[in-house]
Amino acid sequence: MVTDTSNVYPTNNYSSFDLYIGSFNSNFSSFYDLFIDFRQKFDSDTLRDGGYISISWDLGQSWMNILDDTLSLQYFYISPASNFGWWGNTNLYSASNTLFNGEKGFSGKSNGWVHSCMAWYDLPVKHPAGMAQDTTMILRFNFISDNIHNNREGWMIDDIRIFSIDLGSGINEKTTQVMQVHVTPNPFKTNAMVFLDQNYTNVEYQLMDMSGRILSEGKPGKCNEFEIRPDHFSAGLYMLKVSNGTGLSTFRRIILM
Repeated sequence: MVTDTSNVYPTNNYSSFDLYIGSFNSNFSSFYDLFIDFRQKFDSDTLRDGGYISISWDLGQSWMNILDDTLSLQYFYISPASNFGWWGNTNLYSASNTLFNGEKGFSGKSNGWVHSCMAWYDLPVKHPAGMAQDTTMILRFNFISDNIHNNREGWMIDDIRIFSIDLGSGINEKTTQVMQVHVTPNPFKTNAMVFLDQNYTNVEYQLMDMSGRILSEGKPGKCNEFEIRPDHFSAGLYMLKVSNGTGLSTFRRIILM
């Protein structure tokens, strides 16, 4: 993928392409992580023109920069300072690398091909037996330019790869317990099943809007699965909080269609 094969990139340009990732092209049968790497070359006006990567979890209805996906709670973006080290994000832009429209992104000159990698952990693209796929990830690679001509080449992307790594070895052991929660189907229209990784004694849940306001709640009690039916909710994005009654909680985003 390239902005132009023979000419420099134009002014006032916006171009993009989308990469869809789900059970149709990914087969992660046992690992809850996702790595996407690619090679790139870029030549643009530093901190003005350039490329950035955005992500959508609701089939393109809303988008966010990949660096902002730390707030999704269901899909844990791994920061460069994480324990995953070189297995995590490599040669990505940071929050201080902003373009003319305020988006965080790549700019300047790469001086040749650069290998970049981005990683998500606990991504339910495909679950073990008994758990269906959760949702589809869409990555959008965007290029933008302002109204000043700079006679530069633009952005070139090649060799995009999707893969998973067994993170069970060579990683610092977790010191806190995590309750695994999976919602299927998601998105859904009337009802969905919530699966837990084991039986818990005092399961409770709350459904909240994205501002944190509690809209409904329930107490399934001792179980490892339960159903939610937010029939009176309007279509949109909500947060599900599941607790086990002993202070352990997990959040999941749910999408009502």
